[in-house]
Amino acid sequence: MFRTQVQPRNIDKDPYLKQKIFSASPEKLVSYMYDAIIAACHRKDQERTLRGLVGLVNALNFDYKDIAVPLFQLYQYCLERARKRKFDEVEGLISGLKSAWVEAMNVN
Repeated sequence: MFRTQVQPRNIDKDPYLKQKIFSASPEKLVSYMYDAIIAACHRKDQERTLRGLVGLVNALNFDYKDIAVPLFQLYQYCLERARKRKFDEVEGLISGLKSAWVEAMNVN
């Protein structure tokens, strides 16, 4: 199994970001996570890409196995690819997921 030490960004330094995160719905938070991973991949920032993916894994609710298990497998694959620095592949997969998520959850 995989584990990455996650050090959350200090949102106290950015009151706008703090308000944005604390007022967001769970659906919007997932969208923000996807955005952060896409940005990290674009910058080829392995540490932040891995942190974001681990955050998505930790957010999965396995009470809903029909969707959680396939997402877990996809996130696990993305983690493997990110460790191998295949950022373009991870960015493409997460971008596709984000598009589907935004459409399904009606968040933007």
